[in-house]
Amino acid sequence: MGLRHDISREFIAVPDGAKGQLLFKWPDHQIRRFTSAIVDVDELAIFISQGRVIGLLQPGRHQIDATELPFLGDVADKLSGGNAYDSELFFVSTHEFPDLTFGGPVDSVRDPETRLVVQLRAYGDFSLQVVDPAALITKLTGSVDLADPSAVVAWASDQVLKAVRTVVVGHVVNDEWPVLGLASRTPDIEAGTVLAANQALVTYGIRVNRLGNVTVSVSDEDAEQLRTLARDTAYTALTGSFGAYAQGEALLGAGKGMANGQGGGNEALGIASLGLGAGVLGAFAGAQQPAAPVPARVAAPAASAPTAPAATATAAPVVAPAFCSHCGHSLAAGALFCSACGTAVPAAQ
Repeated sequence: MGLRHDISREFIAVPDGAKGQLLFKWPDHQIRRFTSAIVDVDELAIFISQGRVIGLLQPGRHQIDATELPFLGDVADKLSGGNAYDSELFFVSTHEFPDLTFGGPVDSVRDPETRLVVQLRAYGDFSLQVVDPAALITKLTGSVDLADPSAVVAWASDQVLKAVRTVVVGHVVNDEWPVLGLASRTPDIEAGTVLAANQALVTYGIRVNRLGNVTVSVSDEDAEQLRTLARDTAYTALTGSFGAYAQGEALLGAGKGMANGQGGGNEALGIASLGLGAGVLGAFAGAQQPAAPVPARVAAPAASAPTAPAATATAAPVVAPAFCSHCGHSLAAGALFCSACGTAVPAAQ
């Protein structure tokens, strides 16, 4: 028996295929006495019994024996005659894990500029590092399947997304950050998220070192609604009222229609419609002014008939009023389109 005590009968170490994991749980609860545990330079090994840490191994090679590791005496398996220890063993990597990802819906918020309610979403990447392996194991036991390292990373990713939610929604609601301008706030969002995430993670023994490529956005449909309403609001402010803006939009639509060949092929109408964008209201107001009276034409006296009686002045021709063929609204003299509905006025034959 004494010779067997001097010979390692088994090696315990993280398998090569699990070297890139945040943590690795040794599959056996019964750890044989005199086993050699190999802890890599960027790892710590932790013994857990009944939900509490009973011992920790630093990097190096250790023999699993109560004479070398006295804490194991408390978990010696009597049924095995003291040749095994009943304990869970975790290997935790202490180096930084970069390029982990997070993403998902953030929350519904009311945009301060347009007052529309939109759904925000966020995604990006972050780096994670274990700073207290014992806290990580004991705090997450019962909440996360520690035998599945991807579950731990997924849990950390959810905490980062929650931190993004806290930061972004807080600024939109309290500081009135416009939703369409959130991209310009990325540095503030990243800095605030790191702080908020670490405040939540500190008790779990892990830390977010940095964030990158953080994007906060809305759906394409919500983004289009925000842009449209922002444009309408800005134009209404420029024109003085929504009614004036609506009239201007109608005139612009009529002008575009004529420019696209819907005005009887008259090129002059197309050219006139292109100028509406620069002065819609001015053009509309000008179209409402009454036409200047046409001066009467007076016949000049003939030089060859001085003795003839004075001729009576010829009266000016009477111009019949014109009306829109589409809506019946009266047309101003020389108008190129109806000021009421925007229908093109046919050119005089």
